[in-house]
Amino acid sequence: MKGDVFIVDDNLNNLELLEKLLSENNYRVRMANSGKRALRAIRTELPELIMLDINMPEMDGYQVCQELKSTPQTQNIPIIFISALDDTLDKVKAFKLGAVDYVTKPFQIEEVLARIENQLVISRLRKELEERNSKLITKNEELKRKNEELINSYERASKIFSALSEVLPGTVLDGKYRLEEKIGSGGFGSVYKSVHLALNNLVAIKVFCPTNNTTHIDLERFRLEGVSSCQVNHSNAISIYDFSISSTGIAYLVMELLKGISLADKLKQKKCLSLNQCLEIAVPICQVLAKAHSAGIIHRDIKPENIFLHKSDNGEIVKVLDFGIAKLLGEKTDLDRLDTTGLVLGTPMYLSPERITGEPYDGRSDIYSLGVVLYQMLTGVLPFIVKQNNLASLIYMHMTQSPVALRELNPIIPEAMEALVMETLSKEPEKRPTAQQLEAALIDMQFQLEGMIIDITKENTQTLNPSFVLETLEIQSTQAINQDTSEINTQKTEFQATRSMLDESHKSHS
Repeated sequence: MKGDVFIVDDNLNNLELLEKLLSENNYRVRMANSGKRALRAIRTELPELIMLDINMPEMDGYQVCQELKSTPQTQNIPIIFISALDDTLDKVKAFKLGAVDYVTKPFQIEEVLARIENQLVISRLRKELEERNSKLITKNEELKRKNEELINSYERASKIFSALSEVLPGTVLDGKYRLEEKIGSGGFGSVYKSVHLALNNLVAIKVFCPTNNTTHIDLERFRLEGVSSCQVNHSNAISIYDFSISSTGIAYLVMELLKGISLADKLKQKKCLSLNQCLEIAVPICQVLAKAHSAGIIHRDIKPENIFLHKSDNGEIVKVLDFGIAKLLGEKTDLDRLDTTGLVLGTPMYLSPERITGEPYDGRSDIYSLGVVLYQMLTGVLPFIVKQNNLASLIYMHMTQSPVALRELNPIIPEAMEALVMETLSKEPEKRPTAQQLEAALIDMQFQLEGMIIDITKENTQTLNPSFVLETLEIQSTQAINQDTSEINTQKTEFQATRSMLDESHKSHS
């Protein structure tokens, strides 16, 4: 059956003709020869579509239509007027009352069938959309409720762990390590300066932060930080000495104790670095990633906070931190399901497009993140900036837009360096270099410099064209969803503040 149609007409010949026509075309047909009878029958069993004559005794078609549209039970049933009245005003009145179509008598059979079929398709699609919207609203309400419960749970757990982390100094773990002072927090826990009692050596210990929903998978992910970091046996990867869960249930990871600052802190101080400094930092990172990728390990959270500039007795050493969310490709254990909850592990400002969409990825997703870091080091700003941490806009920009070319922000950057960084930020992973290829290109650039210091933090501030940069950024920003002109002003303020600071630095060195 194609559909359920109700016909209202006081002319019996018209009723018989329409009934025969529709029945032969596999429609179920019900009829009434007056408006009042039609209303009673329609309310008893709702049809999918109503064909309604206008000129009828006692109650005309306009009155029937008005009655049907005023009742919630029947207001969404599509009504097609079929009448000998051909005046424009009659048609306008019908549409104003809520009719979806108007057929004039005498009618063509093919036309009537086409109009009925078309309106039934539209009606069914509308109903399907309404049902989906209703389900979506219900799911959104449920998700909102669960998120509120999760936030409350997290806040309670955070308060408990915060209080616990303050009293942990002085605690001895497994009779081997004494926690001294808290020196940092992030990722999955807090980090303490500690003492290895047997060796009387200083170490760093990360204590796992439990929540109300902590599971064995969380502990396994925490253990993975040690396993994967140990497998990346490289001088520029932080050394992992031990992992255990104490007799009191405290999970902890023992690492080498670093001195110095993170790249994030350095960028807060200086905004952007010289090209030589950028190369000196980026090359060791590529070397660590190359070794990790060859072992099937992806870092998945390359960002300035996870790059540490360690002050050793032999000078500054770049250290890559926090392989805690690394994933061993091909390892068929519960680890393969760590992300099945839908959580994306990583920092949105540095996430590659394929990570955002949940597509398969490899080491080149780390290269994209490193490309964002390079862009930030060379220009002092992120390639994509959004207002008030608007995650939807940020994701949209990572997925669809190209960042402003580096030389438009800082003309003194060599063209080859600009091209290389833009290549790392390609939306298509296969167009990005591997860690080995990027390392080779950066080393080649170091040789090309031949010891010259190209300090992009000084000379370039004399040649920048702020109006051109801001115009370019404005074009980019207006393409992003949910953006407005205040986002441009935010970036302009940051850029001008950076320029002012760098000018002052230049004057002080002159």
